[in-house]
Amino acid sequence: MRIRRGPSRCGLGPSRWAVWLAGVVAAVGFAPDAAAQTDGSKLVVVIYPDESDGAPGTILVNRALRSTFAGEAPWRVDVRNEYVSTSRSSDSDFMQAQVSLLRWKYAGRKVDLVVAGLSSGLDFTLRYREELFPGVPVVFVAVDHREVQARHLPPDVIGVPIRMDLDGTLDLALRLHPDARRVFVVAGNSPFDRKWADEARRVFRPREGRLEFVSLTGLPMDDLLARVAALPEQSLIYYLHIYQDGFGRQYVPAEALELLAAQANAPVYGHVDTYVGRGAVGGRVFTFEAEGESAARLGLRVLAGGRTESIGPAGESRNTDLFDWRQLRRWGIGADHLPPDSVVRYREPTFWDEYKWHVSGGVALCVAQGLLITGLCVQLVKRRRAEERFRRVVETAPAGMLLVDRDGTVVMANAQVERLFGYAREELLGRPVDLLLPEHEWERHRAERAGFFADPEVRPAGSGRELLGRRKDGTEFPMEVGLGPLRTPRGLFALASVTDLTARRRAEDELLASRRELQALTGRLLEAQEAERRRIARELHDDFNQNLALLSVELEVLARQPPADSPAAELRRLAARVKELSSSVHALSHQLHPSKLEHLGLVAAVGGLCREVTLHHGLEVRFTNSGVADVSPGAALCLYRIVQEALRNVVKHGRTDHAAVELRDGPDGLRLQVCDHGRGFDPASACGRGGLGLVSMRERLNLVGGEMTIESRPGGGTRIDVHVPAPPTPVRDGGPERAPDGILEYTP
Repeated sequence: MRIRRGPSRCGLGPSRWAVWLAGVVAAVGFAPDAAAQTDGSKLVVVIYPDESDGAPGTILVNRALRSTFAGEAPWRVDVRNEYVSTSRSSDSDFMQAQVSLLRWKYAGRKVDLVVAGLSSGLDFTLRYREELFPGVPVVFVAVDHREVQARHLPPDVIGVPIRMDLDGTLDLALRLHPDARRVFVVAGNSPFDRKWADEARRVFRPREGRLEFVSLTGLPMDDLLARVAALPEQSLIYYLHIYQDGFGRQYVPAEALELLAAQANAPVYGHVDTYVGRGAVGGRVFTFEAEGESAARLGLRVLAGGRTESIGPAGESRNTDLFDWRQLRRWGIGADHLPPDSVVRYREPTFWDEYKWHVSGGVALCVAQGLLITGLCVQLVKRRRAEERFRRVVETAPAGMLLVDRDGTVVMANAQVERLFGYAREELLGRPVDLLLPEHEWERHRAERAGFFADPEVRPAGSGRELLGRRKDGTEFPMEVGLGPLRTPRGLFALASVTDLTARRRAEDELLASRRELQALTGRLLEAQEAERRRIARELHDDFNQNLALLSVELEVLARQPPADSPAAELRRLAARVKELSSSVHALSHQLHPSKLEHLGLVAAVGGLCREVTLHHGLEVRFTNSGVADVSPGAALCLYRIVQEALRNVVKHGRTDHAAVELRDGPDGLRLQVCDHGRGFDPASACGRGGLGLVSMRERLNLVGGEMTIESRPGGGTRIDVHVPAPPTPVRDGGPERAPDGILEYTP
């Protein structure tokens, strides 16, 4: 870290600077050198602000100026750098002392050209030009176009303005970090720092609606480093420059950036090329070296006798999209995301970049040796090709493959045999194949093996009976064995393919059990349908039919003998009877199929069901829902029936006064929960009692691809969790479900 201290306060007041500097000049015997330019050389004085002394940008400009003058000038160019303090421009005595020193230094010498670096160097030159270099043309370098436009420059002050492309650099950063939400703008506390912080605030103002801009201007360095080390996610840092921190300590901006980037937890962007390589990811930058070359070429035209008025103002220099490869890798930014024609520096050489000639030579040598070996081994490859192909086919076969000779010795076994029988291949080779069979099968197998070698043909082993294999751990499993003859130069072998039938048998058993369960379920379903039909018939006959008949008789009596005193009252009584009958019909219709489900949706239908249970059965049901909107008809009917069945079970068996129903929608689908704190039950034993409730729930969920878990224990309440994946997969159109015989299906 390089820290610049402020000017000394050792007792010299501003009014004594001129006397002190003049004394220094006299003490060192600094006499004007009038003969210094007798050889026809040109004298160029370069004015830099002292805060740029040692800065990487100044070094690059100085190097470009000198190399361009040396390489392209037809005469020798004597370049003299002068660093003037511009930070104390308000101290007239101090500034005049600097001017006096420069006037003494160049008295009697012909200065052919003045180059003014940065805006503060240009301001100093313009202010004291007539005292120091009257009539000498001036070329400015590294001055922003806005700074140039703000000054009314004389015709003999020219240069190539730069563009500090703040907006372009921010565009570039947002392109590489599209999720960024905050931009922290970092600047120092010097007048130049604060001036550009204000300019950045003006440039970035149109973006304040989409981005949050946070100013970190004028902070002490320690406080600034602490802030940037704890920035929130989705943040960027836009670094302007720090010439002075909040404590007045002086910094070189590029060196201050190194401190900042080492602590920052967010990527840093800037618009100056010297920031790339010091911790910045990159930016749309101007390059100090290119600016130095441009200024030197303008200066050469002036030194060659060209009039500055004819040369005229030059256009702005071009900026470059410049990036640091190390920072791109640090923040996970792929090179394919960079703009076209981007320049990437500091790439770390790959292994191929460093050793490609060594690798190429080694590969060439290996290729030559490989060709030689291939030529020598071609005959051996031809002889073994068929055997290798056979081994490859056997090894990759999905079934276990064994090669057995006439004596029953295992000659070859593939990896599937190892998995089937639990033996390593080395444990089987050279041992009798009887090892893989139960002992009671050994004699029969030897006889069958002898018969196969006597009449070798493709056949199944153990035809007409079940074959059993024996694993290394002694367990037995059903298997299927196919035999085939294999003739080789070494004799006849039996090639056996072994398939484990355990999974097939298990699937067959499960299919048979499922078929039996389906038959039983169908029988219970038919019984339930018949019982429901009988219940509906009883209600229609004993309730609706009797009430309708009675109402008919009363209407006939009313028609024959109308009441003389209050016929309206009698009609209202009969209307109430009709309304009661209508309510009964509506209740029966609602049991058969909930019309609310079609017209109002799942949430309204379930809410209404909960209210009906609370009203008619004394069970307080608390219903909540979260984010449930559109639900497919199939899923809605499924969930409604599950709630209906669950609440019926709570009323019938729960022995509790409270229950809760919750519906919520999430990214993985719909979730339903029905819980109570009643007597509970054992779910494992309940599934075998022959009831249709739980079976109906699971069958309905299978139709929509859902699943259900039941947690319950005697005395511990019951909780039913249902999940229907998103989007639900309806297997039927909406509307009432119908059994195969066309009768409306209803699960009580």
